Amino acid sequence: MTGPVWIVSYSMLWTAVAVLGFAVVALLRQIGVLHTRIAPMGIHFAGEGPALDEAAPALPGVDYGRSPWTLVAFTSPTCEICAQLKPALARLADAYREIDLRLVDHATDGATFAQFRVRSTPYLVAVDSTGMVRSRGVANTLDQVEEMLAEVLATPADAFGAPVTDLRSADTRGDTRTGGALEGSPS
Repeated sequence: MTGPVWIVSYSMLWTAVAVLGFAVVALLRQIGVLHTRIAPMGIHFAGEGPALDEAAPALPGVDYGRSPWTLVAFTSPTCEICAQLKPALARLADAYREIDLRLVDHATDGATFAQFRVRSTPYLVAVDSTGMVRSRGVANTLDQVEEMLAEVLATPADAFGAPVTDLRSADTRGDTRTGGALEGSPS
């Protein structure tokens, strides 16, 4: 090949490299946009578990009426996320006195998994004092668990047909209010 042919060939190759470089940058940007959109997913239902607003299956040794809320956490010994989440759940149970935390391990209590129709872990079910399921879903992070708790605790009990109790206050003596907005909520 002669000189001008090499120059044209190199020019075309460098043009192709530049175009492909811009394409890679554009694709990386799109991946970042998609990651940002799906990251704050929150707790998700996953098409399993007990139905909302229906009676929760009986849990051995648990009286749902003993505390305002019972949080049943389904875990598995082979679940790495569960192993990381268990200590955080224990700290949450200490922080929220109105929540009775119950851990159900698949290795020792597979029958309870079947009763609650749970197939994946970590799966959480929030049950109120009347034994009704008020929230449920897969929670892979502590943020998702806290989001679920905030949603459950922020919902006035009268939305479920019971007297309003401000569960967010430090006083857990059962101060019942009938009517009006909860303290600190917008009117």
